[in-house]
Amino acid sequence: MNPLSYFITRFAAKIIAVDDTAVPYTQLKLLHDMLRAQTFELDGKDAKKLLQSLKRKHLLNSITVLKTNSTLVFSSEGNGAKEAENAASLFKFVDGRFSKPETVAVKRGRDWLLLTQSNGKLFIVKANSSLSSTELRAIARDIECAMGKQL
Repeated sequence: MNPLSYFITRFAAKIIAVDDTAVPYTQLKLLHDMLRAQTFELDGKDAKKLLQSLKRKHLLNSITVLKTNSTLVFSSEGNGAKEAENAASLFKFVDGRFSKPETVAVKRGRDWLLLTQSNGKLFIVKANSSLSSTELRAIARDIECAMGKQL
């Protein structure tokens, strides 16, 4: 390698490797202020209001919960019984084919049908985008904490 190309390569590496990134504190402060202003009342007195709050908090289309014996506990939408029956059948099928699935995600049209099982209950969530297993567990935990004895 001739000395000129070596010098240009080293010079370019120094310029490209300059790390002038910094934490965008002004943008984070704006997001923090916006999220602090957003409050979610999660009281378990009225199940319908609670479900609407949870839907808004987690940006979901619908939430349905049923016991593992396919008994509907509650649904945020009016068609919960039929949806619960279909989802329970789907989850039982997947559970029979694979050993202990943590989550089942099905893309249906423009939204996702997400199924997870926790503490003997099947949580059925419809959302516009796919959620991770961690997010689904957080939703299930929120519902269990908020609903308490009603579950």
